[in-house]
Amino acid sequence: MNRLTFFDIQVWETFIKPGEVTEVRFLEVNGRYTEIGYFDNHSDFCKCVKQIDSAIHGGGYFTLQVIDPRLLGRAFNRIKQSDVATSDKDVRAYRWLPIDIDPVRPSGISSSEAELQEALLLRDIVAEHVVADMGFSKPIKAVSGNGGHLLFRLPDLPVTDQNKKMVKDILTGLATRFDTANVKIDQAVFNPGRVWKLYGTTARKGDQVPAGTHREARPHRMSYIEDLGGNT
Repeated sequence: MNRLTFFDIQVWETFIKPGEVTEVRFLEVNGRYTEIGYFDNHSDFCKCVKQIDSAIHGGGYFTLQVIDPRLLGRAFNRIKQSDVATSDKDVRAYRWLPIDIDPVRPSGISSSEAELQEALLLRDIVAEHVVADMGFSKPIKAVSGNGGHLLFRLPDLPVTDQNKKMVKDILTGLATRFDTANVKIDQAVFNPGRVWKLYGTTARKGDQVPAGTHREARPHRMSYIEDLGGNT
């Protein structure tokens, strides 16, 4: 199985085009604060992200859509403690339709292997439907660490109320059709400034729980891309 991450230049170039910028955001670093950086350089990005991911944190994320490149001036190819992050008004265009599929479980804990596999099974069913019945190209398929991701390429749509509603309505429609008692599609990820799991960083929901006689393991896992689809 392929395990592609943002440390692979192929992945970086899939999401970040020349002249573009992405925000990197790590929550609860060492249990206390948020660290944010802006990058247009893959080498600096890799160095900073690897360093932060080695610390205890509550998750590493990036801005999925196309943001104002002037934001680079907030933290020039570096990460720093900050509470000033990218907002919806800083986004220039929708480039991706994001679908986040998670197993139902109490908040603040990692998924078990069985829960993760159930989410990935539904992810693949949803992907087939969106391609066959909705006319989208083959998506990026990824593992968030605790669930499944799909990213369908959009034609750089301007951020308008109409396009926000379109993305929201698609997510609502898919959730209505495919949600089960055990796995749900996140309907809240439609806003353009939404941050997305940074592939290659570790998902650290709660404590790691080893398998035992009466319990399933709940490990911390690396997030990664399985398939870049038609986006290479």
